[in-house]
Amino acid sequence: MDLEDRAAALYALPLDAFVGARNAAAKEATAAGEKELARALKALPKPSSAAWLVNMLVTRRRDEVEQVLELGASLREAQDGLDRAQLHALGQQRQRLLAAVAGQSLEAAAEAGHDVGRAALPGVEQTLRAALADPSAAGAVLTGRLVRTLEATGWDAVDLAGAVGGPPPPEADRPAASEPVGDGARTAGHTRRAGSRTAEEAAEVERLRDAGKRVDAARTRREDAEEAGRQQHRAAERLRVRRDGLTASIEDLEERLAGLRRELAEVESASVNGQREAIAAEETLERAISTRQCPPPSIPEPSPRPKRSPRRRRPL
Repeated sequence: MDLEDRAAALYALPLDAFVGARNAAAKEATAAGEKELARALKALPKPSSAAWLVNMLVTRRRDEVEQVLELGASLREAQDGLDRAQLHALGQQRQRLLAAVAGQSLEAAAEAGHDVGRAALPGVEQTLRAALADPSAAGAVLTGRLVRTLEATGWDAVDLAGAVGGPPPPEADRPAASEPVGDGARTAGHTRRAGSRTAEEAAEVERLRDAGKRVDAARTRREDAEEAGRQQHRAAERLRVRRDGLTASIEDLEERLAGLRRELAEVESASVNGQREAIAAEETLERAISTRQCPPPSIPEPSPRPKRSPRRRRPL
């Protein structure tokens, strides 16, 4: 893979994974001896949130982006041949289409695994509008390697300096700035286009119808996604309520279990004491029974002394 392919792969990654993947790619190139490629990879800037959303559109919704750019080419071709009211209507169609496609960038970002807030959408629309006005800006957008948003200012060419990471896209033929012309020149131009205007207008109407259908389809997908998101939110809320209820029940059961364990410990302690007392009482009883069956030996009474005869008194 050359620098362009590697850069495109890096800018297609989730925004929060870009820096780590870029540094790893540069390290891998250094280990392979490709020092120039490693320096170029290391120098790739991280894209802004809006630029990354545009890259996600190109990577995951490229057909939609190309249809928007085709509409821009048609508008540039038809703007001299249509009146002001038609141009205003086309401008409104273009704005609705830009808003719808820009909204799809959030879906593409979610598919890539990185959510970006709606605050970045104005930058996405601004970049797509610049791509409509300038073919070179359109080429920069289609690289999928934007690092910053683009802006069209009047008839000036869009500034693309530092807008693309990696090799710059080839320069496209920019439209020449329109110059004010007099009534005679305008009438002559209208006369030259008289033969082809009807076919061009019919083709433009058909393209606008297709664009309107794409807008309606995009709006339907967005509404479906929003409804699915609301249903998921409600389901998650129900699960949270069940979780809280189960958590409370578990805590209550744990408290009751702790109380039962304390009661069981007290009963077991009382049982041990009772067993000890019973054993002591049984030993006492056995000793008492043994004492009754084997009385202690009796002490013999002393024999009476023999009586002495009275001594006779001698006569005086």
